[in-house]
Amino acid sequence: MKGIVGRICGDTSATEFNFVVLSPKEVKRTDFVKVWNDIDGWVIAQILDIKAKADFNENDALNGKTAKNEIYIAKAIVIGCRDKNGLLKVPKTPFVPGENVFKADDELVMDALGLKRDGVYIGLLEERNIKVKLALNPLVQKHCCILAKTGSGKSYAAGVIIEELLERDVPLLIIDPHGEYTSMKYENDSKDEIKKMGEFGVKPKGYKKKIKIYTPPNSPFLDRADDVIKLDGLNLTPEEIIELTGLANTTSQALVYQAIKNLKGKEYSIEDIIEEVESIKHNAKWSLLGHLEKILDSGLFDTNPTPINRLLQKGKASIIDMRGIPPEHQDLIVSRVCNQLFELRKVNKVPPGMIVIEEAHNFIPERGYGKAISTPILRNIASEGRKFGLGLMVISQRPARIDKNVISQCNTQIILKVTNPNDVNAIRKGIEGLTADMVDEVKRLPPGTAIVVSPELERPIIVRIRIRKSKHGGASIDIVKEQKIKFEKGVEKVEKKKKDGLLKRLFGG
Repeated sequence: MKGIVGRICGDTSATEFNFVVLSPKEVKRTDFVKVWNDIDGWVIAQILDIKAKADFNENDALNGKTAKNEIYIAKAIVIGCRDKNGLLKVPKTPFVPGENVFKADDELVMDALGLKRDGVYIGLLEERNIKVKLALNPLVQKHCCILAKTGSGKSYAAGVIIEELLERDVPLLIIDPHGEYTSMKYENDSKDEIKKMGEFGVKPKGYKKKIKIYTPPNSPFLDRADDVIKLDGLNLTPEEIIELTGLANTTSQALVYQAIKNLKGKEYSIEDIIEEVESIKHNAKWSLLGHLEKILDSGLFDTNPTPINRLLQKGKASIIDMRGIPPEHQDLIVSRVCNQLFELRKVNKVPPGMIVIEEAHNFIPERGYGKAISTPILRNIASEGRKFGLGLMVISQRPARIDKNVISQCNTQIILKVTNPNDVNAIRKGIEGLTADMVDEVKRLPPGTAIVVSPELERPIIVRIRIRKSKHGGASIDIVKEQKIKFEKGVEKVEKKKKDGLLKRLFGG
């Protein structure tokens, strides 16, 4: 019969079965297959593993003989089939040995997995031309996390989702510590990627009209920004002052607490704190005053701060580019901006939207991996944001170092290649729905391929992330290529000088 790839053999159950593979070239691990059931109709299953057996022992190998009678046995786990009400169910009786196994067609796979016909398009199902689309509202309001080791494509995958959200006019605030997302203003000009766009059904596109880039006043990339972000410097807490100054000396820390305690009951600025510290009779104040003056010199605080409601607008993405900014300043910016945005969202003064946090392990570290003053508000948004329509996307290359409570609140998880044992273990413990086989698969994923876990899907799936429409700003630098370019430019300069010198000798001047 056409399309048969195997026949069920050995012990079976209603949830799993083994089958002899008739054509090994047509069947691979993670493929989807179908088996006919007289009661339920076509039942979909997924291949977990394939093993080869042969009548071939050690002596045969030593004597250079060739293996004969090879048999390939595949193990499949049952996903199920849809009933008349659209509910997924698993057969109540075991599969019968000898039944034919067929390769599943796309429509049945989509139906069984719960893939949407419309939604946020992130890529293609592994080995198939099936577009994987995630429902918009659960993705945004119930939070999303993207986890991967460096170089596996986490920022690239985040850019794909951001493109989709921008095209649906979802308001976005992007915390960008390395300036990776500012390039989204421009269309993708990579020749290699443009060649692959047809496979994914996309075309180059820039989002210049939808993106506004902010930088702090002390940024070395100020000239590339659309606007400056300045914070309200009133009533900074002792913890914020200590964070900004990096004070490790307990005496200096005590002076900060004393100065702010003396100012309690009224609005105060950094200048007021400096004046209060100057009045304290203690030798440690001179070092502290130097640190406080540095805060003033940064220009981060202003009596006319950036209106926070500008950072979350319908159809726009505000990117806070924090390249070259000290980590303690980045932490305070995230803390203050997210706090104010959440309060504004509670009273409906900004539209529902999403906050994207790149390098999230720096802003919401797991206990034991450091502290950040931005942690409380990000935890709060993760636990309560969905009630007020404020979503969170957290992106990290160190899953073990990011707050487990926040990860557990993310209903959609996109996991690219991870190999560090601590990070793999954190994924195993922190993400529901991942089987032991899927956790092992995480270590073997090629770049640009992800395991996607979502309550909207019946089981985790492997997805080839689609090509970006916009330019990717987080690509690794090719050192050899860069050196070659510099060398070629150097040669051009030398040749030009020689040519100019010859012209002067011939014609004067």
